[in-house]
Amino acid sequence: MAVPLTVLSQPGNAVVATLLTGTFALSTRTYGLITSLPFWFNFLQVILTPMLAQRLSARSLCIVSAWMHVLGWLAFIGVIPFMPAGDHAVTRVTFIAIFSFIALATAINGVAWNTWMQGAVPLRLRGKFFGRRNRLLYISLLGFLFAASGLLAWLEGSLLAFHILFAVALTMRVVSVLAQQRMHLSSSRKPVTAETPWREQVSRVWQDKTYMRFIAFAALMGFGVNLFAPFYPVFMFEQLHLSAAQTNFMLLTGIFAAAVAFPAWGHMVDRYGNIPVMIVALFLWQIFNFIWCFVTPHNIWLLYVPLAAGGMFSAGYGVGVFGLLLKLTPPEARTMGVALFVSLSSLAAALGPILGSNLLSWGIARGVPPLTVYHLAFTVMPIFTMLNCILLKKVYEARSSPVTEVVGAMRSVRTLASLFGLNFLVNQVFYRTSGTGTGIRTGRN
Repeated sequence: MAVPLTVLSQPGNAVVATLLTGTFALSTRTYGLITSLPFWFNFLQVILTPMLAQRLSARSLCIVSAWMHVLGWLAFIGVIPFMPAGDHAVTRVTFIAIFSFIALATAINGVAWNTWMQGAVPLRLRGKFFGRRNRLLYISLLGFLFAASGLLAWLEGSLLAFHILFAVALTMRVVSVLAQQRMHLSSSRKPVTAETPWREQVSRVWQDKTYMRFIAFAALMGFGVNLFAPFYPVFMFEQLHLSAAQTNFMLLTGIFAAAVAFPAWGHMVDRYGNIPVMIVALFLWQIFNFIWCFVTPHNIWLLYVPLAAGGMFSAGYGVGVFGLLLKLTPPEARTMGVALFVSLSSLAAALGPILGSNLLSWGIARGVPPLTVYHLAFTVMPIFTMLNCILLKKVYEARSSPVTEVVGAMRSVRTLASLFGLNFLVNQVFYRTSGTGTGIRTGRN
């Protein structure tokens, strides 16, 4: 139930983008700055989180930061009726202050949650567990955004519509935190040991070369993806002239595809390892992202292809990244390891939307047609992120298979069917004979 408000806190989501750039008409630069705040506070939390972890368990820190998150959104809901539209100083300062507090709470919560889950979910089950968990989360998100699209269309994108959406999301978040307080997860019967002093944790993480390469890869990925990806919704509003309701409805395609594919990716991660699955999923995801470069107001239907493919393949990449983080984090420096990963990768990601907004504004100010500027910008992310696989290949993961095995597995009819959610259909067509001589025998396809 925490998913709607958590997603609204993520940079570049369509609902908040509509409110800030549409209803309040903030400039591209101001929107880019607000979009970058989660990454800046993910970077800065490394100063605060390890010290808090000396005094609070991962579970307690997760719950406390969740309540901070609730308070931040409560403040935002309370002030938006009084903020003047346009890029006014009072609007900018107020929104930046509130979203900074929300970003800080989110950053601490993310580190605490990852640390908690590392001790709660056994390694052998992580792919399957998080694959199924993420499917449930995305089904919840799918329902919320479907309702959001209908509400925004019904109330014509009015401020009342956003108030209702945020109030529902906030209520669900409160219920989720109350449920979280009743959770006492642990994969071990041993009592939780005290945290190692943070200076010693830093030293241990720094000496782990494999983990540091993984952090470097994540930093480059964060920068490349967030350079222009947060401006996809802005492109849909301003260049394709779609309404907030239409944009939300189209984005449901990717969320639905991800929800369907998550369990299949989880099984593949458990079988082949995180890194080979990440590489295959990343390549397929970015190849389809090139389609954004050819979308115009006359062929908007094309967007369904990269949105659906992006949801399905980014799900595989996401399961792999999270699994690899839990697997590679030094166990004697869990909190600092996760905090440094989030901090350094987010520092690079924070520069993305700021640089991206300035590049877009610079190109448009030079007289280049805005549609052309966006098309050129959307060629950068796929190329940059696919090149990052070179660094990912240098990260060592124990008991992982070659990339070719994952590619070979995806040629299987059953594997592809599971990614597309067509298991039932394939099981009706490909089944083992029972002595009658009829049917199609299954095997390696």
